[in-house]
Amino acid sequence: MPGEIIQAKEVLKVGQRIELYTEDSDTRYSSRIEDITNDSLVLAMPVDSKRVPVIPRKGERIYTLAVGRQCRYRFFTVFKGAARQDGRIPVWHVTKPGTVERHQNREFVRVHINLPIRVRLVDLQGKIGDLIATRTIDLSGKGICFVLSHEVLVGSQAGIEIDNIPRLGTLEVMCRIARVTRIPLDLDEDLYIYHVGAEFQHLSRSVSNKVVNYIFEVQREDLAKGLDV
Repeated sequence: MPGEIIQAKEVLKVGQRIELYTEDSDTRYSSRIEDITNDSLVLAMPVDSKRVPVIPRKGERIYTLAVGRQCRYRFFTVFKGAARQDGRIPVWHVTKPGTVERHQNREFVRVHINLPIRVRLVDLQGKIGDLIATRTIDLSGKGICFVLSHEVLVGSQAGIEIDNIPRLGTLEVMCRIARVTRIPLDLDEDLYIYHVGAEFQHLSRSVSNKVVNYIFEVQREDLAKGLDV
């Protein structure tokens, strides 16, 4: 099923096709697994459009997609260095992941996460509202859900800010309101809050990589705690 967390050793194989994004680039590179050791993956060195070898900074995080028979498996790894396999094939050495995520689309599954967020609503006429401090409900590589005390219109926009995203800092992005769900606060009173689902707009690949990297780390922490992700 999409979003399922799987032990990496069950799906990563020598010869498997790999797609890569380096930490601060929107460019997709192709590679393959040349070897698997106790602590590393050995990947064929990717080249750019001019056939120039791509060599990241040591310690740079790499967003990686391993291609399977019916779906792809994604994970983050860290560049350790470049070398030559068997003295002839230029390769990367990267850290070997413990787990990967099965998926069939381009975004990570949503994770429930409670973060402070600042929201500035924009109505359908373009009028910008006051800054609202609230909390998130969940987060994905595609969008976010947060709490409001009042209803907003689907199709309107909102600017959001979230601080302290690892390796990114503050995430500032415009969103389109995609859904609004009224949640009762008390069975005996006519009191409600609203869960607002919003889609990120114009998020670059490099920023998206950092967001999904953070989500992946949250998933792994929840798995370690025995939580359902």
